[in-house]
Amino acid sequence: MTNREKIDRIYESAQKIDQVYDVWATKHKLTLYEMMMFYEIFQKENREITQKELSMKLGAPKTSVNSLIKKQLNAGYIWMQVNPQNKREKIISLTESGERFARNLVQPLFQYEEEVIGMLDDRDVETVITVQNKFADILLSKMEDI
Repeated sequence: MTNREKIDRIYESAQKIDQVYDVWATKHKLTLYEMMMFYEIFQKENREITQKELSMKLGAPKTSVNSLIKKQLNAGYIWMQVNPQNKREKIISLTESGERFARNLVQPLFQYEEEVIGMLDDRDVETVITVQNKFADILLSKMEDI
């Protein structure tokens, strides 16, 4: 296998995971970003996230995140407030109906994820994590050298 083929297989593997989550989102009539927003907020203990953190977690442009937030604000699933510790930041929280919606969306997904991870060998999981992180770290260091 050539280096280019190895690189393609790494990217295809990462994309396949995104595609699985996209299937879940589509089954719930959401975009992947919308579903992942609820996923990220719901897994937080306090059920809130800053707009900046959400943008970073989703790996999405701020304009896309802003559109997503506006849509969910209009649907009544989230609300926003200014962060008292940093007036330039906005905190996104779930409303009561947003909490119910997110619970029905995300809890079954969490259960599936935990079932699947339990079916995998711990060493295999650690190897995948290590190799992907190593690839990303080395690639980033090469780019920073430019």
